[in-house]
Amino acid sequence: MIIARPWIVVPFTLINLLIHLTFVANLRREPLWLGGVFLFGVGVDSILFHLGILQNLSGISWPPIWLVCLWLNFAMTLRYSLVFLQRNLWLAVLLGGFFGPFSYYTGAFLNGTVELGQPLWQSLMILSLIWALILPGFSYLARAINPAYR
Repeated sequence: MIIARPWIVVPFTLINLLIHLTFVANLRREPLWLGGVFLFGVGVDSILFHLGILQNLSGISWPPIWLVCLWLNFAMTLRYSLVFLQRNLWLAVLLGGFFGPFSYYTGAFLNGTVELGQPLWQSLMILSLIWALILPGFSYLARAINPAYR
């Protein structure tokens, strides 16, 4: 297990946010979009921690700061880097169902402060189902507010 330094994630996320907001085309809508995805994601993760599907090894039943920051970074990619998913929601279902749980699994392994609940297959299946809904859902919403990509 590799134990990352979570304090590195906060300044990286803030710098990434500053750069993103500097170059984004529609600055009026972007903070609302980022805030909505961020709050939704942190809410979902908080529920997963309270249900024991994800476990914080520090004993706190809330997501650690590095995981919270990942939601903001993810929100910044949805309308731009992942724009191809806005046109193919079935691909978003497949990619979300596979890479959603995979990212939690690898993040838990690399950071060392989060574990997936046992039995592992059950936690991965729940995460897969959740992400098979989240990624196409956000892709659909991103397309709805980006008329150029319809």
